[in-house]
Amino acid sequence: MPSTKLPRRRPEEAGVDPQGVINFLNAVAEQKFDLRSFMLLRRGEVLAEGWWAPHSSEDRHAMYSVSKSFTSTAIGMAVDEGLLTVEDKVADLLPQLMPTNPHPNLLKMTVHDLLVMGTGHNQDPLEKARPNPDSDWARIFLAAEVENVPGSTFSYSSGATYMLSVILQTLTGEKVVDYLESRLFAPLGIKHKTWQESPQGYTTGGWGLKLSSEDLAKFGQFYLQKGMWDGQRLVSEKWVELASSKRIDNGDDPHGDWGQGYGYQFWVCRHNAYRADGAYGQFCLVLPDQEAVVVLTSAISRTKELLDEVWNHLLPAMQDHPLTVGEAGEEAAKRLSELQNLPEPAGETATDESWSGRTYRLSEDSNEGAKLRAVRFTANEDLSIRIEAWMSPNSASTSADEFNISLLSGAGEWQKNEAPVPPGAPGFAPDTGAAYAWNSRRPDGSVRLAIRFAEEPILLDWTLVFDGDKLQLKEHGNSELNEKETQLIGTAENTGE
Repeated sequence: MPSTKLPRRRPEEAGVDPQGVINFLNAVAEQKFDLRSFMLLRRGEVLAEGWWAPHSSEDRHAMYSVSKSFTSTAIGMAVDEGLLTVEDKVADLLPQLMPTNPHPNLLKMTVHDLLVMGTGHNQDPLEKARPNPDSDWARIFLAAEVENVPGSTFSYSSGATYMLSVILQTLTGEKVVDYLESRLFAPLGIKHKTWQESPQGYTTGGWGLKLSSEDLAKFGQFYLQKGMWDGQRLVSEKWVELASSKRIDNGDDPHGDWGQGYGYQFWVCRHNAYRADGAYGQFCLVLPDQEAVVVLTSAISRTKELLDEVWNHLLPAMQDHPLTVGEAGEEAAKRLSELQNLPEPAGETATDESWSGRTYRLSEDSNEGAKLRAVRFTANEDLSIRIEAWMSPNSASTSADEFNISLLSGAGEWQKNEAPVPPGAPGFAPDTGAAYAWNSRRPDGSVRLAIRFAEEPILLDWTLVFDGDKLQLKEHGNSELNEKETQLIGTAENTGE
């Protein structure tokens, strides 16, 4: 049975200058990147790791499009097993799903074209279909106009990855997540993963996978080892080479990491590196020349800037020989162990907390486009506050669409809540679990609340001002994710009590 933990070692012993780690952490702090985790591996050993509290090593993270690289791996294994080739036509593999009058270019589309995002579409056919729970994603994809000859142009498409998932399940009778269980997840000791499914029961492929940071690090190390793990070959070295090197042009920026070419569901980077890349700063960077892997999970939009800091500080820290163990190593370890998102102090209980236990229905007029419909806050003797929020998918939804989230916020400290989002809640992944929350009472009687979802880049940051039966709820938004500050007005429903 493989170990579920990677070995650890001091960075100096593996030729990594810990001052580079310190400089990277300084840059993250200076630029106010909202990172959740960071891991640096070299030659299969973890040299530096840290989680910004309240996030922890036990948390899983939404991988977003990092999921695509796992789907590519499944296709590579199926190719190794002789189940298909990259030259196979999509139309031949999925005849039962083909439209009556297929677009001529669709008949030319191959598995290779799906892998390199060269389907010939100008836009992902599933972009508008995915929010509709009744749509058949595969049929919509295949019925779409294919404006260009497949393989001629790069156009990023999660739908292309989804079709790879459909093809694999059609050939094997197994969902991608199940197909990979004995072939990848079990050998790497990856146990606590989940992966979303489409309305038709296919693994979504291009998104929806959740893993811990260490599990993602194992995946990067597996690719660094060219498909080997614990002396066993899991996917061919040829597939690793194909997947991790340029297969199609994706831009003309020689100095950027989004124009170096695209492989089989991996991005080619500068410095002869490549990466699995997910929205909001989920990265698994593989650096073959340095025999290194860097894992980052985040809630940011400035992903280019974050990669720049990796190249500026971590890359030059890697030397060809062991280094003398010194104070910098101790300082780096200390800094990594103390990473945190600080809550405000608890404050003191106000003389008037008549808001406790009252439900405030938020005004439609002031809540345009928002999901929050009603809230209730219940104060406890230890200054913690029970938060209940009724939400709906969008501003046009009715009360029948509302779902409830209930969690506890710690007074001046993060309180962990398990599974606060009910299964099937619109707008959230179906398995959204842990969330962290804190509250602070201010001298003016207002209350500040912050909620971080452990697995999603979702941050709720509120200031509550109570005035009789009225509530002024200020949503501070998240400038990092281009969320603007808004103000909602609520009226207590139980005014007669």
